[in-house]
Amino acid sequence: MAGQILFVSSNAGKVREVEATLGAPVEQLDLDLPEIQALEVDEVARHKAATAFARVGRPVVVEDTGLYVDALRGLPGALVRWFLATIGPAGICDLIPPHADRAARARTAVAYCDGEGVEVFAGETPGTIVPAPTGRGGFGWDPIFRPTGASRTFAEMDAAERVVYSMRRRSLEQLRDRLRSSG
Repeated sequence: MAGQILFVSSNAGKVREVEATLGAPVEQLDLDLPEIQALEVDEVARHKAATAFARVGRPVVVEDTGLYVDALRGLPGALVRWFLATIGPAGICDLIPPHADRAARARTAVAYCDGEGVEVFAGETPGTIVPAPTGRGGFGWDPIFRPTGASRTFAEMDAAERVVYSMRRRSLEQLRDRLRSSG
């Protein structure tokens, strides 16, 4: 990977995960980007990457993560941030009808823009929404999402356990491979 990656995010935890997965330090830029209202994280990340590149004039990486609940027909998706701000993690749990399937998937889209175009790399983690928030770690919806194969929510896991299930890691591995193959 030639040159340092410019990762646009205000979240230090995401920066650490990006550096660990890419195997190289990244430059963090906290840039206030407009976020389009869309259900799909791929669309949101693509727009953010193009906007960030237009502002800074050099290659950038951005990410967007959503939570897709089957019983809610895919909501909140990329709109999860606003659901959390309005009703919180417990409110999302409460939206699922009694006896409904609690299956969900967490999806991260990492977008890379170099001025020639935008490439999106997506990673998913299947899981379930627990009946009520559990755990104190993580952020956002981590207390309500339990990955398939895990016995605990993301908020109950330490960083080493969480990375095993990480949808962000999956998308970043694709980006890492792409950057290594290009030079």
